[in-house]
Amino acid sequence: MPETPTPIAAAYAVLLLIGMPLLAALDARRGADLAAAAKHRRLLYVSVGASLVVLGLVTLGVAAWQNVPAAALGWRVDAPPAALLQGLGVAAVGLLAAWLITAAARIAGLRETGAVLLLMPRNASEKRWFLALSGIAAVCEEYAYRGFGLWAVSAWTGNPWLGVALVSVSFGLAHGYQKLVGVVRATALGVVLAVTVIWTDSLFPSIVGHFWINAAIGLGGWRYLHANFDVDEPDEPET
Repeated sequence: MPETPTPIAAAYAVLLLIGMPLLAALDARRGADLAAAAKHRRLLYVSVGASLVVLGLVTLGVAAWQNVPAAALGWRVDAPPAALLQGLGVAAVGLLAAWLITAAARIAGLRETGAVLLLMPRNASEKRWFLALSGIAAVCEEYAYRGFGLWAVSAWTGNPWLGVALVSVSFGLAHGYQKLVGVVRATALGVVLAVTVIWTDSLFPSIVGHFWINAAIGLGGWRYLHANFDVDEPDEPET
């Protein structure tokens, strides 16, 4: 395993950790027709999933091109049953953190965009598509952020905790379309997932945790996570 990333690997890590938040900011600035998107949630899920697959494949291509060992990026698991249990524990901690942040934001009087709520699945078909998207997001985002990004920053600086901080902030800012509350929530979840990778030296628990956090929220948890919370939510389109 190289002690530090090659110039190309380092450049890609910078592009990833700075470019993704910038793209999110540009998308938020342009705005989106959420009502129209909500009428075609499955197409939206396919579009987002395709983008994440491209992110994962580009990251894989750069890692292969620069001879970065798979194990260095967390593609290893010594004890699958234990890793699975760790992943479920990560999901529980992540969901608790998300709820606490949302509750604190409510007490502070902070409002958040209704984009997330509007795009949550509403029927069995949409839930199946959402679960598929959750799996794609868990694998591709963990590989890009907690795999390649965390490795590159940690190896370059020699400080894995600085890597945790920078990668988590980047991950949070990439959710800028969710406003301040969403950014803080995503950053906190990023810290939980990154610490898990540092602790276990594997992406598997963080992938499992990431999937179940998304799945639990998408399959109905959003109704409780945002219960009695003043959300600036667009009107639900008629079906």
